[in-house]
Amino acid sequence: MVEGERKAVLSVERGLHMLTYRWSADPAFLAGLAPIAAVTGASEGVLLVSAPGDAFGVLAEPGAGLVVVAQEAGTIELTLRARRPGAPLSAEIELKRVEAPRPAYAMPAARAREPLPLGGAEFLVSAHVSLRGDLTAGRGDWVCGPQMPGRIEGLELRGTTEDLPLEYQVATGGRTGGWTSWFPAGTYAGSRGKAVPLIGLRIRLKPEAAASLALKAEAAFLGATTVTRVGREIELTGPSLLDPLVGLKLDFVTAEAAEAAPREPVATPASSRLRVFRRLERANEAA
Repeated sequence: MVEGERKAVLSVERGLHMLTYRWSADPAFLAGLAPIAAVTGASEGVLLVSAPGDAFGVLAEPGAGLVVVAQEAGTIELTLRARRPGAPLSAEIELKRVEAPRPAYAMPAARAREPLPLGGAEFLVSAHVSLRGDLTAGRGDWVCGPQMPGRIEGLELRGTTEDLPLEYQVATGGRTGGWTSWFPAGTYAGSRGKAVPLIGLRIRLKPEAAASLALKAEAAFLGATTVTRVGREIELTGPSLLDPLVGLKLDFVTAEAAEAAPREPVATPASSRLRVFRRLERANEAA
């Protein structure tokens, strides 16, 4: 060991770390005699990032720090050098992994995914949402939705590993709005950045899709309750036919499950009957 120096070896796990020179109440620190700390060696795959203007790998005084990027687990060799002969060689150097703090509350359990029916395929729903950009959800998960609604301006349904046996069309409001033509899976339908939300969505299975397969969709429209539809061909619109689509959840189900699903009541207009009253003339006025 060289006089006036002290060495230590620190183990580093794979990840991002901060190496910090901690302050101390030691009188030598307060007198400016704290030792200089320097990284004099590091195993392969361990990289250092010093602050701008600082000497590379050197912690010149308490309060200084540097970033350690460990592409794989390894070690760091740290050397403390005395400020002057006889000055102390004790210091507290902290190596701390950089990570987000864990929440104090328990995280909710992951939602169990429904099994994929025979003939179905895993897919993703990608939506362009006003002021939020592109969002993506998996089969059976909400994109936007009741808990986090957002005006959806366009949609794309695409299979993850195989072709998706469905097609869809969307409707927009405005003077140039209306229903588009049918799009195959993997095609974007709608607009981006034009402040024109979708007000309707139709999805249908292709003829070649398995006969035992059906669709189940839940849609949230602004200011309305959630709409649920099941079948081989479904249509999703809000109560006023102009309400923006602010959430969608889509999944495959079996045809048997679709048949067993309760049907939403269809509103019928109240009956209107015109009643005619005739004034009965008195007998002495009838002449």
